[in-house]
Amino acid sequence: MSAKANYFKLGLFILSAIALAIGGVLVFGAARVFEKKVMIETYVDQTVQGIDVGSKVKYRGVPIGTVRRISFTRSHYAAQPATTVRHSYVLLELELTSTPFGEVAPGTIQRDLPKEVSHGLRAQLTSQGVTGTSYIEVDYLDPNRYPPLPIDWEPVHPYIPSAPSALTRIFSSVEEVFAELDRINFTNIANGVELLIGTLDRKVGELPMAVLGTNALRLLEEVRDSNRRIQRLLDRPEIPAALQDLAGAVTSLRRTVELPALTNSVAQLERTLHRVEQLAAGKDHDLEASLDNLRSLTENLRELSENAKRFPAQLFFGDPPKPTKVSP
Repeated sequence: MSAKANYFKLGLFILSAIALAIGGVLVFGAARVFEKKVMIETYVDQTVQGIDVGSKVKYRGVPIGTVRRISFTRSHYAAQPATTVRHSYVLLELELTSTPFGEVAPGTIQRDLPKEVSHGLRAQLTSQGVTGTSYIEVDYLDPNRYPPLPIDWEPVHPYIPSAPSALTRIFSSVEEVFAELDRINFTNIANGVELLIGTLDRKVGELPMAVLGTNALRLLEEVRDSNRRIQRLLDRPEIPAALQDLAGAVTSLRRTVELPALTNSVAQLERTLHRVEQLAAGKDHDLEASLDNLRSLTENLRELSENAKRFPAQLFFGDPPKPTKVSP
């Protein structure tokens, strides 16, 4: 009887565990079912090695969705008429549960996404360390450096342009460098260098080395002769004495300049000039009157001089007496 009771309890425990598991699955599944999602698509003109269905989509490291489909644009949009040459890009459909620019709703995405794309919103493949796995990084980049890929169809889902990955940019730069190196004609450069060396060798051989050597020796002898003359001039006894006298004169001049009496005299002269300026500024009117008087006195002296030249007796004796009338 006890063994049957134990089996019953064990069976009840197993059924309870299964019921809890089913309930958990239903709860979490319902949460994912009712979670808001939006489908976004992007086109990549490079390899997507490391990206699989289910790979993460992140915005600055924060997960915002997953990759739901990987295909080719040529097969996905083959039914639409092509106006130009059909490009074949890798099509990535991204299921986003949140966005960095607004609410996850079809109307909001359709309204706000074109403006965010014009501001530089791009999808970029990013490698995750050295494991080889990658994810899609959504971020704002320079729209002038990373323009959208040319397309001639109408995307089914809202569209985010892609930007090349850092590894792709490095490979492209290396390829451009090698292409530039391929365009350089090293053979012509080597031939030109060889021709230049040969020309220089011929020109050096044509130089009159004997004449140049003679002129160089003559110039060296003149320099030596000038050096000997300068040395003889410096050896004369008058030069040290003149230098000592000059040093003494400079010392005396410095001492004279540093004398307190000279400093006081300069200060007194400055004060005197300042007073003269003040006096001249305050007595302009009196000075003008004095100048007028002096001008009048000069005119009188000029008239007196003229009269003395013409009538010298008048200067000493004055005017003659007036004649008197005599009665008859």
